[in-house]
Amino acid sequence: MLERNAVNTRDHASSGIGLDNRSISKNKRLFVDWHMRYKGFTQNYTRIRKSVAKLETWAGKHSPQLLSSFAPGLGWMGGESIPVRELLRVVSDSPAMRDFLILYHLHDGQRRIQRFFDFGLFGSYECYGQFCSLSWLPSRMLQVVQMSHFKILIFAWCHNTLNYLGIVVDCPESYAEQIKHHVVQMQPQSFRIVDKGLFGQFFDSYVDSLIHNNHDIRDGVISMMPNSGPYTSSSLSHGIRTTVSVMFCADETPRLRVYRYQVTFEIVDSTALGFASVQLKERYWLIRYGEGKYTEVGGAGVVGEFPLISVDEPFYRYCSRVQDEMDDLAVEGFEGFFTLVPGSLDEPLGEDIILPVPFVEVPVPLELR
Repeated sequence: MLERNAVNTRDHASSGIGLDNRSISKNKRLFVDWHMRYKGFTQNYTRIRKSVAKLETWAGKHSPQLLSSFAPGLGWMGGESIPVRELLRVVSDSPAMRDFLILYHLHDGQRRIQRFFDFGLFGSYECYGQFCSLSWLPSRMLQVVQMSHFKILIFAWCHNTLNYLGIVVDCPESYAEQIKHHVVQMQPQSFRIVDKGLFGQFFDSYVDSLIHNNHDIRDGVISMMPNSGPYTSSSLSHGIRTTVSVMFCADETPRLRVYRYQVTFEIVDSTALGFASVQLKERYWLIRYGEGKYTEVGGAGVVGEFPLISVDEPFYRYCSRVQDEMDDLAVEGFEGFFTLVPGSLDEPLGEDIILPVPFVEVPVPLELR
């Protein structure tokens, strides 16, 4: 049918008959309008619609708040629609960008309601009292920011930390093959980005990671930092799983690269643990830099706390930071261990427990200069 109507479209165009000619039925005119604007989108529609359906099903089970925040799609609207016109104005008609357009056809971002800010589609985290949640922007809020010779279309942002997800829509020729039309994590005041690939690949991969439980969900909120995959580390010892994940921070300092890391402790086998509770006593980190250099840091507790993890409350998470050193030492990753006391610090019930953290690599950003 698509091919047959495509031929009809060309016939009408060649015969000089306008789209508003009464000899053409209303449905035919609508199809002609659609074909002229969206021809070549069939494969993109099929792929993105499948991912969106999976996302909707997943959110309905794990985060109804997120699902209810999705706005109705723009649909196959004509040029008179301001949202569509603005969307087409900032998005070039290239195969790499069609997936992005199709997503807005299905859902026009997240509704701009305060209560949904904590349920950003692209995850949340809290670090030293600062909360970040990356919300998916509706088409009317899309904007292109200029970073030197780079133009980046912002489609997700956090109003607290000003962290963004965007698509590189224009860049110098020397960067075009590497990052043009790629999704990047960035902050406009920084010239550092983390490349996340073409939009279709990024979105499909992200939805699959949610379905496969690669992101923790607590009270419907998606953890921005995954629990498995690149830039993560996990170990299981004494019935406790320790997971560390790390991400680049684009909003800290123009000179030093700063990374946030998230540590999660969870009792998954109380029998192997052998105690009703354990309390964290000390931490130790071996931070590795380039040229084979390293530094050791440690101390009592974590972020000023000595968390008690028990069979009744088997989950604890905290977030902290690691960064380059002032003498041009670039951090490459870190490893270490935590020391816990069976029972509690006041009433220990046995020898200390060591929870190892295997080496975790940091996502070194690309410098845009």
